[in-house]
Amino acid sequence: MGRRQKGGSLLLLRENAEDRTLDLSLSCEESITMGTRKRPRPEFRWIVILLVMLTGLLGRSDFLCGAEEAAPSAKAVFRTIQAPPPAKYFTWPSDPPSDCPIPRSEDFIELGFTGRHAEYTWADTWYPSWAADDRMYSCFTDGRVEGVVATSGNGDKAVVGHAVIVGDDPLHLQVVEPGTIPGSALPYQGRYPSANLYYDGIWYIGTYCLAPAGRVTRDGGIYNWPWLGPFVGFHISRDGGKTWFPCPHTPAKPLFGESGLEGQPVKIGAAHVVDFGRELEHSPDGKVYLVSHGASRGPENRRFAYNSWITGDEIYLLRVSPGIENMNDPQAYEFYAGEDASGNPIWSKEFDRIRPIVRWDDNMGCVTITYNAPLKRYFMCVTDGTNTTGFFNSYLLEAERITGPYRMVKYLRHFGEQAYFLNLPSRFISPDGRTMWLCYAANFAANWGGNKIGSNPPGSRYGMCLQEIKLIGRDEPIERSPWMSAQNVARQAKISVSSVHPDYRAEALCDGSAAGFPENPASEWASQGEGTTAFVRLTWDSPVIIESIWLFDRPNQLDQVTGGMLVFSDGSTLSVPALPDGPGEGLEVRFTPRQVSWLAFVITDVKPGTPNVGLAEIAVFSAAINESQ
Repeated sequence: MGRRQKGGSLLLLRENAEDRTLDLSLSCEESITMGTRKRPRPEFRWIVILLVMLTGLLGRSDFLCGAEEAAPSAKAVFRTIQAPPPAKYFTWPSDPPSDCPIPRSEDFIELGFTGRHAEYTWADTWYPSWAADDRMYSCFTDGRVEGVVATSGNGDKAVVGHAVIVGDDPLHLQVVEPGTIPGSALPYQGRYPSANLYYDGIWYIGTYCLAPAGRVTRDGGIYNWPWLGPFVGFHISRDGGKTWFPCPHTPAKPLFGESGLEGQPVKIGAAHVVDFGRELEHSPDGKVYLVSHGASRGPENRRFAYNSWITGDEIYLLRVSPGIENMNDPQAYEFYAGEDASGNPIWSKEFDRIRPIVRWDDNMGCVTITYNAPLKRYFMCVTDGTNTTGFFNSYLLEAERITGPYRMVKYLRHFGEQAYFLNLPSRFISPDGRTMWLCYAANFAANWGGNKIGSNPPGSRYGMCLQEIKLIGRDEPIERSPWMSAQNVARQAKISVSSVHPDYRAEALCDGSAAGFPENPASEWASQGEGTTAFVRLTWDSPVIIESIWLFDRPNQLDQVTGGMLVFSDGSTLSVPALPDGPGEGLEVRFTPRQVSWLAFVITDVKPGTPNVGLAEIAVFSAAINESQ
C-alpha cells in the first residue's frame, strides 16, 4: 500500500596485508559480509572483534569518546546441554479479545508456524491464481518486479502490476513476466488491484478505489488511505497479460454503483476472488465467488478510518458465472442475502438485499477465502488494520460452508508485526490439508508516527512473504519446544554473518534444530572457508533483556569452534570456551541479565584443519525461560 523507502548508510572498512582483505559492509537492506582469500593470522581476530563492535556502536559518541568503560569483561556460567529435538513448529502467543463474537473452532485448536519461509520482490498485493498450466498468475503494485514499476496511488497516473509465479516449491519460486495496466483513479487518488483470477485462458484483474490520500494527518495521528472506495470492475486479458482490455467501468461509475469519496460506507470495495483451486476446480456450482470487507453505517459517530483498505465491520459475499460477458455486468451477479427458515443461503439479484456472512464491528478488514479440498473446509483470512499505520491484528477462521457459520482457528495479535493482504494459495496445500503456506506483505509503514514495528515472524517484510503453517487438531498435543518459545528472542533478530558457504543459509542458525551435515546440511550455517575470522551477529529492532545463550557447533567431525567471544551492544564481552564437538550437545552460557540491541559471537579459535567453521544453532533467551526451568 505504500512504497518502501530503501537505502541506508554504508560503512566500509578495509585492511590489506599480505593479500588478506577484510570487508565489513553495513546497510539497512543487507547483512554484514566478510570475505577472505587466505585465512588471516590470529592477531587479525581482534580486528574482526573491533569491527563487529563498531558496527553496533557507530553513532554512539559517548562510547567512542570514552564516556563509558570500553568493553568490560563479564562473568558467566557455562554448562554442556543436550539439544532438544528439532522443533516442528511454534505457536503465536495471543488469544482473541474477550468481546470477540466469533466462536472458537471445535476441530482446529491451534495454528503452528514451522519456521520455513521465503520472501520475493519489493512489491505488495499478491493474490496468486492457480491456472491449468500449473503457473500462478497474480496482480501486484507499489513496487518493482524485474525492473517493472507499478504505483497505484497517484491519481490519473495510477497503474497496477501483474506477474507470473513459477515453481512447485514455495521456497524456490520465480516471479517473471511482469507488466502494468494503466487506469485513472480520478476522482479518487488511489486505484489498487484486488480481485485476481486466471481461468480458461482468460486473466481478470479487478480494481478498487481509495481516498483521500496515502498519507493523512488527523488529530495527531497518521493514516494511510482512511476511506475505502468502490470496486470498479475488471481489466481482462486473453493472451496471458501481453495485452489488456480496459475495464468498461470507471471510479465515478463503478460496477455496483457505490461511492466512498467522502468517507461514506462501502460494502464491496477491496473484493477478492475465492480460491477454489486450479481453474475453479472446487467451486460448488462452477461460479466465481468474491468476498469483500465493508461497513453498513457511518461516517457519523464512527472512528476515523472506520472503513478503509484494511479496516471494516463486515464481510460480504457475491457470485457470478465466469466469462468475459459476465464479469463486468452488474446484472449477472448474485449477492448473499441471509438464510431462509431452514438455514439455507439466500442469493439475490438485488444489491440492496446484501447481508454480511461475518460481522465484528471495528475488528474486521481485508479478507480472503480459500477452499481446502482435502479437509473440505473454507479458511478465511482477515486483517484488522487498527489505525491503518500501526500494529495490525490478523486471524484465521474456518467453516464447512462458504456462507458460514465461521469459527475462530487462531487470532494473531500484531502478526507481522504489520502484516496485511493475507491469503492461502491453494497451489501449496498439502495432500492431507493440514499444511498450508500463508502469503502476505508486511511493514509498509514500519516507522510512521514513531512506531517501532519489527519483523515477526522472521521473514516478514515488504514484498511477497510466504510462511509455512500447520493446523493443529483437537486430538493432537500442542508442541512446546524451547527452540520456538517466545522467550527465544534469537528468532526475532536480524541475522548477519561473516560469510555463507554456497550450499548453506544464515537463517538456519535459528530454525529450531541443532542438526547439520551430513544428515541435514540445510539446518545449519557454515562459513565459506573461514576459521578465526568468522562471526555471527543478531540485531533486534527494539532492545531485549537476555540472560542465557545456547551455542551448538556444527555436528560433523571436521569443523569445531574451540574458542570464541560474545560481544554485546552495551560494550561488555564474554570469553567462550570450546563448544562440544559432535552431534547432540551444545554449550549454555548464563550471565547476569542485560539489555542489548545486538550481540555478536566471534570465533577466535578452531580445531586444526577446520575447513568451514560455523554453527548448527544459536538461541538467546530472555529471563522468563530460566524462571520456568
